[in-house]
Amino acid sequence: MQKIKYLHNYQIDKTKWDYCINHSINKKVYALSWYLDIVSKNWGGLVYKDYQLVFPVVFKRFLFFKKVYQPPFCQQLGSFSFSKDLLENNTIITSILNFLHKNYYKFQFSVNHDVACYWSQYLSSSNFKYINRVNLELNLHKPYQDIFANYHINHKRNLKLSASQNFIIQSSKDISGFIHFYRRHIGNKLMLNNSAYFIMHSLITKCFENNQGNLLSLSDHHNNLLGYVFFISYQNRDILLFNVSDKTKNNNIMLALIDYYIQNNHNKLIDFEGSNIPGVKRFYKGFGATKTIYSTIKINRLPFFLRWLK
Repeated sequence: MQKIKYLHNYQIDKTKWDYCINHSINKKVYALSWYLDIVSKNWGGLVYKDYQLVFPVVFKRFLFFKKVYQPPFCQQLGSFSFSKDLLENNTIITSILNFLHKNYYKFQFSVNHDVACYWSQYLSSSNFKYINRVNLELNLHKPYQDIFANYHINHKRNLKLSASQNFIIQSSKDISGFIHFYRRHIGNKLMLNNSAYFIMHSLITKCFENNQGNLLSLSDHHNNLLGYVFFISYQNRDILLFNVSDKTKNNNIMLALIDYYIQNNHNKLIDFEGSNIPGVKRFYKGFGATKTIYSTIKINRLPFFLRWLK
């Protein structure tokens, strides 16, 4: 078996890289080169043979060290390939982890749920620490009436209540307006910096250019903005990448927005991006969503007095 090799960003053939992602068993939009270019300043990749398997490596430099990290708005990375045999190959998994362990004093990254089971089997017998995390997905291959029948009773009741609110839901291209609303209603809670908002703006802009994004706004009958959702579409998966609402006005805003999206989209999968937070998990499961598991792998070999550094 050939050795897996590391390529710096400038060495990567982005066309071959993206071809591998687009044809992978476990394809994810997060791993496409344009997406990684937006969410990270430094990334390279481990490549097996002629891009038969790829593994993004996103890193930061601080002091005399480098660390691998999970970039913002990028839930799952890991290895990608069109070959199941390569994805579950212990030699390749070992080579990836050995490379990271040798070259980075600290790393934290998430492997996508399609390969998490293979990695978990290996990690459970090694010294690497990992945490299983929850993602929630909803299949839209049934008629809306059948999907609605599986809503939680609370969702059904609250949707009836919201119907009397005369909400106005429409498609929007106002990225700056969305960012301003997001910053005002949730930014302080999430402690996002200006760089994060720049990334958000860039991602949505690129998605619009690629015809891969759908930004919906919700207003009341006085035309007061109350909430937004942004879905990024990639092949048959629509990811709820951003969502925000004015919770001081109405608790059913996000429920109405997501239900509207479900009604108007078919034959695809909605990816809610989690979560392990009980209330958020309960909300998404209320639509009939089912859970998948992905894994976050961590190691910190920094000197003890430096381990507080992020």
